[in-house]
Amino acid sequence: MLPVILILLTSLPARAHKVRIFAWEEGGIIKTEAKFSGGKPARNSTVTVTSQKENEEILKGKTDDRGVFSFPIPKKARDNQLNLKITINSGDGHKNSWLLNAEDYLPGVSSTPRKTEKMTKAPQRKPDQEQQLPNEVLLRKIISSELDRQLGPIKRSLALQQEKPTSLQDILGESAISLA
Repeated sequence: MLPVILILLTSLPARAHKVRIFAWEEGGIIKTEAKFSGGKPARNSTVTVTSQKENEEILKGKTDDRGVFSFPIPKKARDNQLNLKITINSGDGHKNSWLLNAEDYLPGVSSTPRKTEKMTKAPQRKPDQEQQLPNEVLLRKIISSELDRQLGPIKRSLALQQEKPTSLQDILGESAISLA
């Protein structure tokens, strides 16, 4: 009878304590939010930021009472256009990570190389017209910042929808690994 009960329990989904993390850039600050299944914030959990390629630790911190940890874009990450692996560890073997690609937090960085376009002579403008037009770099920065601000909640919602239910088998597997 016991084996039958164990088989039934391992096939049922469990939403125990799976932790998830979401990260985005807003105004030169990388913000992270960590929660357990069901929406409870992962308080006082360790957040480690590493470079994806070399797996080198860049910084470490703790989440606040809302499960939030924020930090300015690290100089090393900005200078080297690093993809960042942001890992949450809430203890008791509850870990998860989020990959924040350089193009997601650095303006002007693209994952695909751009073709160089031939420069064409710009049409002649009167001096008073030039003062009214924003330069291209400034315009791109404004648009990028506004898009990041508006798309942050949408990205967070998509990340929540991608969550797979944790099964009892996952929990027992993690427990067995942590005991070994």
